[in-house]
Amino acid sequence: MTRNSDGSRTETSGNSRRTFLKAGGAAGAASLVGLTGYVGEVTAQNPTLNVLTWEEYGDEQLLGPIQDETGVNLKITKSTSSAKMFSSWNAGQYQQYDIAIPNNNYVPKMMNADLLAPVNEDVVTNQSNIYDTFQGFADSQFTKNGQRYGVPIRFGWYGYSYDSREIPEHEPTYEILFGDEFEGVDLSGEIIMYDNHFKAMSGAALHLGMRDAFEGQRVTLSEDQIQEVKQTMIDQKPLLQGYIAADPTYIKSFRQGNFLVGQSGRNEIVEMWDNGDDWPEMAVPKEGALAWFESAVVSKASSNKEKAWEVINEYISPKRGATLAKVGYSPSVNPATQEFLTDEQNELYGAVDPAKLESFIPFKAVENERSWIEAWEEIKVA
Repeated sequence: MTRNSDGSRTETSGNSRRTFLKAGGAAGAASLVGLTGYVGEVTAQNPTLNVLTWEEYGDEQLLGPIQDETGVNLKITKSTSSAKMFSSWNAGQYQQYDIAIPNNNYVPKMMNADLLAPVNEDVVTNQSNIYDTFQGFADSQFTKNGQRYGVPIRFGWYGYSYDSREIPEHEPTYEILFGDEFEGVDLSGEIIMYDNHFKAMSGAALHLGMRDAFEGQRVTLSEDQIQEVKQTMIDQKPLLQGYIAADPTYIKSFRQGNFLVGQSGRNEIVEMWDNGDDWPEMAVPKEGALAWFESAVVSKASSNKEKAWEVINEYISPKRGATLAKVGYSPSVNPATQEFLTDEQNELYGAVDPAKLESFIPFKAVENERSWIEAWEEIKVA
């Protein structure tokens, strides 16, 4: 599963494949009752909550138990882009949904657009059990005027993967992506980078020691730093086998031996492990790793806010969080999920050493992104 800088995800094979359904979803529900601004379908039985989210959240292994536990019907409208989630809500569709689950960097956009209801802390009790790192991310990114507006759900991270049959075990570092030799292995023409300006240029910036630029509310590379990143990536081009965007292409090319080391997300490697490939290794560079995490929000127009928060609380409960991890190859923000996973499952998408999380850099908005894009275009044609 590849996360793009706009929050979109590239389709993958296996259980994590992203597909669309043709369901009209919440828009149909709103028109059905004929009430402007109406959200939800309150009946004599259970209310229906409309949820805009990723495919895994509609998996029957997860959907049925949550509906039974909370006494609601969940109508899932599936998306492949956080940007699309935000743009549809910002265009007025927040009135047609109860819940959305975008990437973390889109929650502040929704907050600033006044689309969200504050978290009901009395209902979302499982928040207290999530990793301290994500507690801190939520405090810094999702809090406004003393109120929190988003709840982290699950996460993943980027670094690089390598062929352990050719490259020996080593201290993870971005240096491996920018030199023609590493640990005695010739890497000329054996390196892959993401075909994405944010992820590729961020990797280069971290390699150059620009970690401070990632510490604030936004990523703030100066013009001089952007130019240094650009030149470093132009100098890197003779070492590259190419740029790759899609997970299936990455996995196929890696299996065919077309490269030895590549910038990657962990999900690609978990999928390979799950399908019997034991030779790929995933590394979290000592200079820092980009991380995504999905976060649930509730529309301020929802007529069922308390029930919506009950559903979100279930997503981060130990048992349901473990189910979500299994169907999506991504760990929950609640480490207690390990109790409901086998040893093998825990190795793939279970609890993570909190010390590893300390090096994670959450996706953020980019200051002066136009300059990044212009530099990236020059890198690609150099």
